Amino acid sequence: MLSQKKLTVVFGILFATAVLFFIGITVFASLYGEEVTTQTIDSAMTINEMRVDVDWHKDRSCKITQNLTVEFNYERHGIYVDIPVNSGERVRNLTASVKDSHGFDVNYKVGHESGNRIVRITVGDANRYLGVGEQLYCTVEYDYLTPEHPEDKNALDLNVVGTGWSCFILNAVVTVNFPTAIQDSAVSVWVSGQERDVSLTNGGKTVTLETGRLMPFHGVRVKAIMPSGLLTSSGFEGIVTIVIGVVLVVASILLMVFLGKDKPLTPVVGFYPPLTDGKSGRKRHMLPVQLGKIIDGTCSSSDVTSLIFYWASEGYLSIQDVDGETYLTKLKEIDPVTEYERTLFVELFKRAKRNKKTGEVRVSISSLSGSFANKINAVKSAVNKEYRGGFFRSGFTALSVGMAVAAALFAVLGSMLCTLRISSGFFNLIGVITVIPVVLASVLGSMLVRTYFKLGDIMRKAFLALYLMAVVLVSVAVMLAVPTDAMAWTEKIIFAVCIGATAAIAPFLTRRSDKYTEQLNEIIGFRNFIRDVEKSQLEMMLKDDPQYYYNILPYANVLGVSKIWQDKFAGLSIEPPTYYSGGNVSVFDIYVISRLSSSIGSSLTYTPPKVSSGSFSGGGFSGGGHSGGGSFGGFGGGGGGSW
Repeated sequence: MLSQKKLTVVFGILFATAVLFFIGITVFASLYGEEVTTQTIDSAMTINEMRVDVDWHKDRSCKITQNLTVEFNYERHGIYVDIPVNSGERVRNLTASVKDSHGFDVNYKVGHESGNRIVRITVGDANRYLGVGEQLYCTVEYDYLTPEHPEDKNALDLNVVGTGWSCFILNAVVTVNFPTAIQDSAVSVWVSGQERDVSLTNGGKTVTLETGRLMPFHGVRVKAIMPSGLLTSSGFEGIVTIVIGVVLVVASILLMVFLGKDKPLTPVVGFYPPLTDGKSGRKRHMLPVQLGKIIDGTCSSSDVTSLIFYWASEGYLSIQDVDGETYLTKLKEIDPVTEYERTLFVELFKRAKRNKKTGEVRVSISSLSGSFANKINAVKSAVNKEYRGGFFRSGFTALSVGMAVAAALFAVLGSMLCTLRISSGFFNLIGVITVIPVVLASVLGSMLVRTYFKLGDIMRKAFLALYLMAVVLVSVAVMLAVPTDAMAWTEKIIFAVCIGATAAIAPFLTRRSDKYTEQLNEIIGFRNFIRDVEKSQLEMMLKDDPQYYYNILPYANVLGVSKIWQDKFAGLSIEPPTYYSGGNVSVFDIYVISRLSSSIGSSLTYTPPKVSSGSFSGGGFSGGGHSGGGSFGGFGGGGGGSW
């Protein structure tokens, strides 16, 4: 049994973790990869010729083809080409073809740099150097989707040759084709920051420019004003992803609402714990540890140690406090409910000593401390095995797990596959973190489902609200880490909602077994009696059973209502427990037993710390950045260098 206080602490910690995770990811996303402008000339390479062809479309996208002839002045592994995506641009269908001076193909890879602000094509092999005078012939092609220009919605504005190239460019030839014919006056061209006059060709649709020698960090910008109303926005890319996500959410909701129903709980009020079959064949009251497991699906160490006081109230042992030491005296052999109860009772007195005069078999709690924890863990395992698969119908449990797995696969594969839009074979592994909301929902959701019947209405609503808020926060947070150029904000938001909703619903697709419902009816009815009974009724029950308070106390502990049970008896005339003596208590206080229970439980579950030694060492890290385009001297640009 997980106490309500502990459950509140666990929920609070996990919720606080979710909030901190959200804040941390938000701050990280805003600071990670801040652009660092460097102006170090790369003398290891020279671009002998650069040819850039741009074909603009009405939806503000363009097809860009870059042809580079690169010559190395020093030994280098290869080159890199950067494409900015820091102003809302998106790269799609990127391919590269690279050959060396001997006509052999050269490998390349695609990745993100500078906090996902740049798409970088890295050409070359870390295990191979290209010598002085060797050349690379590189062709890069990609679709470039640009947003609406922030200064003029009718403008097409592109840094055709970016100012990020750190080497000399001996000659650049730029060709830009517009989606419709325009006047010469509608076009502006800047080379190395100086405006140049140009004349359109191809019926007013094409501008061609040869720059000659360009210094490092100098570029070419072409801006044109299109006729009003011509330009449109690029279409929404994530329709397939969103449809799958919405289908998952709708399916999970429909399954939760319409597929199978739990039998309604009808608690049966009982003055004593429910009965069960004992090992001897006769009916016995359920063990406290069994009630603890049934009420919330968990078996804690305190549930197991509650058996000490259960055995005491049943007359199997007595408890003495002598000079600050607590002793357990065996009174008779137990009539066990289960085999693990018998085993634990035997283990409890294995180290006991027999008094030669009185014949008493007695063991001190201190002699068990540090060695008895393994026995308690064995009972916990036995209890978990006893009820394994007995609470929920197996088909619905499989459905719940399956929906959680579906949410996880959708989250990870959906976010990772979106990066394939940039380039075939390019996976951004940051998408793996999108499984975090599913893990959080599975942990918190299953905990909430198990403990739902132990909580009051207010706590149920509070925990459910915390649960949903935590899942939503973490779902949104992980989507912040997914590159925006791979998945637009609208798609991200819908994607996060679909992940969070499906993951949050999955734990609630389980359905109780009939036996579990029957057990809950009896246990909740018994719990409600403990919680709601009037003092006048307790006075009458104490007349019939003076030890009633102590007989019920182990059950109140595992049901999480021990404090309520104690308070019910405040002011009532109650006899000391027949099984307890000592402690120098002149007028018995009912809280003595509660404190004793805590003390014995702590001693029996104590595990000595392991002594270990070791050392660790750490290293450092380094990083860098690169300036891109936009903000706002035109979209695109980028640059490159050698490595």
